[in-house]
Amino acid sequence: MKKKIFILALMISFILPVYADTVLFMKPVTKEIEKSDANKIIKNLESTVSSKLNSVSYKDVSKAKLKKFGKCGMKPECWSENATDEDFQYVLLSLISMNDEEVTVRLVLINIEDEEVVDDSSKTYDYADDANEKAIFAQIKKMSAFSEIKGGKKSKNDKEVDKRTKKLEEERKKRERELERQREEEARLEKERKKRERLEEERQRREEEAEIARLEKERARKEAEKKKEQASKKKSLKDNAEKLERARELVLDMCAQGKYNAAIKAIVKVGEIKCECEEDAKVLALKTQLLNFNKVREQILKGVEVKNSSLILDNIEAAKALDESIVEGGTEFSQKVDKYAATGWLARGKEMEKANKYVEANEAFEKCVEIDPEKAECSDWLNSKDKIVKAIYDKASVMKNFNPTKAKELLRAILKIVTAENEHYKKAEQDLQQLEY
Repeated sequence: MKKKIFILALMISFILPVYADTVLFMKPVTKEIEKSDANKIIKNLESTVSSKLNSVSYKDVSKAKLKKFGKCGMKPECWSENATDEDFQYVLLSLISMNDEEVTVRLVLINIEDEEVVDDSSKTYDYADDANEKAIFAQIKKMSAFSEIKGGKKSKNDKEVDKRTKKLEEERKKRERELERQREEEARLEKERKKRERLEEERQRREEEAEIARLEKERARKEAEKKKEQASKKKSLKDNAEKLERARELVLDMCAQGKYNAAIKAIVKVGEIKCECEEDAKVLALKTQLLNFNKVREQILKGVEVKNSSLILDNIEAAKALDESIVEGGTEFSQKVDKYAATGWLARGKEMEKANKYVEANEAFEKCVEIDPEKAECSDWLNSKDKIVKAIYDKASVMKNFNPTKAKELLRAILKIVTAENEHYKKAEQDLQQLEY
């Protein structure tokens, strides 16, 4: 197909004659000259342009286009904007004027594509009769672009060649459109092919996921069967139930005495003893409780050591519940749990104060005193609240100009941790109103 288009292009290049550029001859403008004299010169000018130049006359242009072109005058950019798609490349403007008996013929040639005036020349004749065809041709011939536009009307044979050329061009464009349609069809087919590939990949992916799920389900089933088999095997073991019960009670005695590490070691060893009775479950439950209790107890003791409120408070309730479930009424740990909790709230209060979260700090110290009234650090903080509130107010005052958001947060904290009787309460309230409005 590409080879055919190339051959067609060569044929067009051989049969297409080379003509001069076409010039649009606009209707001459007359000024201060008798109508009869003006018509005579215009007739000579039209005849010369028609015979000597490759031209299009204003008479052959539609009234609408002529009106549009008439507004352009000598403005090259206007001609480029309105006549770029026309069949002419130049426009020839003319002005015929008379002063006394002398006649001046001014010719202006504009290159439409380059948007420039390529010639602007005038010639003065003593009389109107002197502006004949020969004289006007001599004037036109002096234009710099004359060689590019000289020619004349095409012959009948030339017009036939134009028709054939136009037909070949139409055929070429038709073939190009066909090629474009073929390319579009190929693109469409390629798009469909890729879509099918994606769908196939998606189908394979779903099948693989389904197979993985099946294998996982099979693995889970086998695992469950294995656990069931192990449980069945344990139940089949025979041991001395009385010995197992005494051992469990011994472990509980250790717990009651606070010997947690020894109790854990013992329960692990006792767990190796099996019987076909409920003692297995009791031992297992006790072992689980002890291990869990030991974990949370260690977290609490670590929290007390490093003054970390989260380690203490997050584990205190769980430890207490486990301790009481191991030994009715709890072990010695339960007797100390309030002390640990108070320590946790003390640590929480200090943490919140350090983070400038004074409302939370106040709540923490209040809980600390509520649990353990003898906790001096907590009661001291609450008793020195006036001093603390003043420090908070001073800090808020400093921040009002460069961090009003933080200042408002501190002022609101004051309103929450003291009553209206406090001297800084009203100050904070007033400052807060100013910041918010």
